[in-house]
Amino acid sequence: MENNWISPNTITGDAATEERYLRRDHINEYFWREVRKGNHILFVAPRRVGKTSIMKDLAEHCPEGFACIYQNIEGVKSRDEFYQRLFELILQCIDRSLVGSAKAFVVHCMKKYSIKEISKSGIKIESNEIDYEKEIRNLIPKLKEAEVHTVIFLDEFAEVINKLKKQGKEQDAVDILHTLREIRSDDDFEHFTLVFAGSIGLEYVVSTIDRPKLINDLHPVVTGALTDEEADRLIRQLTHGASIQLNPDIIRHIKDSIHHLLPYYLQLVLEEIDLVAHEAVQPQVTEEMVKTAFTRILNKNKNFDDWLERLKDYQPEYFSFMNDILKHTAHKNKITIQEVFDKANDIKFGRSEDYMDFVEQLLHDGYLVEVERHVYGFISPFLHQFWLKKYPIYHA
Repeated sequence: MENNWISPNTITGDAATEERYLRRDHINEYFWREVRKGNHILFVAPRRVGKTSIMKDLAEHCPEGFACIYQNIEGVKSRDEFYQRLFELILQCIDRSLVGSAKAFVVHCMKKYSIKEISKSGIKIESNEIDYEKEIRNLIPKLKEAEVHTVIFLDEFAEVINKLKKQGKEQDAVDILHTLREIRSDDDFEHFTLVFAGSIGLEYVVSTIDRPKLINDLHPVVTGALTDEEADRLIRQLTHGASIQLNPDIIRHIKDSIHHLLPYYLQLVLEEIDLVAHEAVQPQVTEEMVKTAFTRILNKNKNFDDWLERLKDYQPEYFSFMNDILKHTAHKNKITIQEVFDKANDIKFGRSEDYMDFVEQLLHDGYLVEVERHVYGFISPFLHQFWLKKYPIYHA
């Protein structure tokens, strides 16, 4: 049994792709319908829903007439670097097309910009004198010559804007937002679509620099938890050919234990159940094994420390207020909007005018979910237990 054990095809450290990813056709169909209308897209979803996986799948399987490229741009550190990255992505994207007119367009660009090579890893340009912002404005209107609609998927764009703000480069962040808004609103740029997503909400980050109108043209594509049937499909997909055996009652128990059926949590649980079953040399999974797997997941803080650290990082001024909401929710199992309001009026917080903004942020970023009207609970029992473990004593 030891040598013949086959683990489920799960992944928890990176985005799920190919056979580890469950495509939801209604999301793909809706996305391309909106792109064809001329909309630029903002994926709206809590963390761990799988926005990156969705974007990668869309980029890899785009319809005829489109050229797509995905990139995580979290590492971009400056305004100039952002424009250079976007310029290179546009050319890399067009280079992927098999259409003859696109190939001719790329050859023309390589000569114009002294480009030595375009590959998956990037672009080699001989000249260091390129004004990338200016050339982006020149390049995009000419994309119609390529006869291919270019779609650029930018993951963690909000992180770039947030980073510039924290570095004291707020005007650079505003300039980027202004430029992209102008590009999106220009009729000459009709063969070009921008798609944004990330692990922190772009709406919130932009509101902190008081520029919400610069993204209010983006069309939201809302992606939520899996349906019951989708969760069944994902479990079957991940465990196909694996040694562990899950009868319908156990699958129901796993889903009930997770509550909000986000793909990441399903992958995490199946991965740990497999370890428990393998150690016990018992392929048939029991409720006790599921319980053991949950306990072990909670003991691995690395899975959840990031949730707390990220809140501290991008909400430093308001962390204590938001964390108090989460601590209350953990110890009381829920929090009502009245209780949030009472906290907001406490002299130590003084957030009575904008308290709902923070509730909305906790909902959008995947900490809380509305369990009934104006009553909120943790989106995941894992996060709930993590906060209890982190803050075992709480005084309201």
